[in-house]
Amino acid sequence: MGEQRGFTLVEVVVALTVMSLLVLATLTAVRTLGDTHTRVEATTLRLDEMRLVSQFLRNSLRQAVPVRTLARPGGYLLGGRDELSWIAPLQGVEGVAGLQYKRLFLDGDTLMIQFVPFHPALESPDWAEATAHPLLTDVSEFTLAFRENPQSAWLEQWGEQEGVVPRALKLQLRVRERYWPDLIVLPDLYQAGY
Repeated sequence: MGEQRGFTLVEVVVALTVMSLLVLATLTAVRTLGDTHTRVEATTLRLDEMRLVSQFLRNSLRQAVPVRTLARPGGYLLGGRDELSWIAPLQGVEGVAGLQYKRLFLDGDTLMIQFVPFHPALESPDWAEATAHPLLTDVSEFTLAFRENPQSAWLEQWGEQEGVVPRALKLQLRVRERYWPDLIVLPDLYQAGY
């Protein structure tokens, strides 16, 4: 009978080592793929949030109207570095239509918005009685600036004495320790030639 030859212990150890390295490489690739998918999904959600909030704010601020109330004949758009009140139509909300007082402000780390139906006799709505709706969480910085005309400097305050509605509004947001691109809004009334 012929001599039967099997694997030596060294050959078995080498084969197991090579197979272990292949399994390790495969598991590392699968884990990296899973981590990449999680990061891509988080980035996509963050960008969707940025797009939706920016679009909502842009549309709402763009529609700011120079309504003169009995108490404020100069018009109603008031703002500081971290709070803004204005009048604009409210669209897309079930059961609510027409002009609304709107207020945008930071409460802790949450950007909030409030709505109160417009009434020309009101000097300012009672914001303490109005429901505040969270618009964005994890906000560490929120500032506003206003521009009188394209050549002027940005102002930190806007009141009745400045005019009816600024030519441009700039919002700066820092969310989850990342700065969003500045949101600069030009109200429709200037684009329409008022």
